[in-house]
Amino acid sequence: MSKGKDKVGGSKQFRWLPPMHEMMLKILAEEAGKGNKPSSTFRAGSFALVAKEITAQFGVECHPFYVDNRMRTLRTMWSTIQTLRKKSGFGWDDNLKMITCDAKTYQEEVMAHRKHADYLNKKIDFYDELAIVVGKDTATGGFSKSYVDLENEPDNGDSAEFVADNVEEGEVEKGKNAVESSTTESGISKPRKRARAPSTADDSVLTDLSDQLKEIAVALKEINRDPVDYTALYNEVMALMANGYSEDMLATAFDHLCENEKTTRGFLAKNARLRKLWIDGFLFSQI
Repeated sequence: MSKGKDKVGGSKQFRWLPPMHEMMLKILAEEAGKGNKPSSTFRAGSFALVAKEITAQFGVECHPFYVDNRMRTLRTMWSTIQTLRKKSGFGWDDNLKMITCDAKTYQEEVMAHRKHADYLNKKIDFYDELAIVVGKDTATGGFSKSYVDLENEPDNGDSAEFVADNVEEGEVEKGKNAVESSTTESGISKPRKRARAPSTADDSVLTDLSDQLKEIAVALKEINRDPVDYTALYNEVMALMANGYSEDMLATAFDHLCENEKTTRGFLAKNARLRKLWIDGFLFSQI
């Protein structure tokens, strides 16, 4: 056995690093665009492709049943996101892909479900891909591009850290059932209903949405082009004293932002209301 690869048989765990997670979502979004997700599940070959690419890219031995097991985690994550979006007191920013709420609602929710803090008042990375891979959306437009095209796209770096970063996958189920769960029990796909042909109105909506997304991407690229001005950041953070925060509290938040450039850029990209929500969430996490 080579030293560069983990032996699957000797361990019941497979650690999903953030780049692996990103690769998996992008490949599966492309697979869905090719028609390899005929219902709520992918064809077995799609999971095999993900495992092959991760093995080649990261030098760890990944198997299709690891991908199947990861899908269970993603479905749970997606269910939590959708439940929070529907709860009273929570809003949704579709541009930033962010579940929003005020400080009081945030504190009440996190006190009851601490892990839900990962989804509140911060951008949900790869939300559109998640919607295709584990939700009911279908791949259209940009998601029908090849994985190579997606891989070569620039990273805007504006989002908060993905909620599943450094998540270690639990025990992988033994036996063949872990792989078989990615297909229907009979192994035969159910016939699909014929899709309605897109109308001119549909095309217009998609074109408008595409133009809006391009404008957002251009704006984010401009934000990330120049180095962070930490003097300006300090002034923006301290300006929040007008909202009743003490100087010491804001100094702690400023120190935290200085340690993470991505979080800093995300903070500077927010409007005044979202900055206040971020500060509330950060200060509550320090209690």
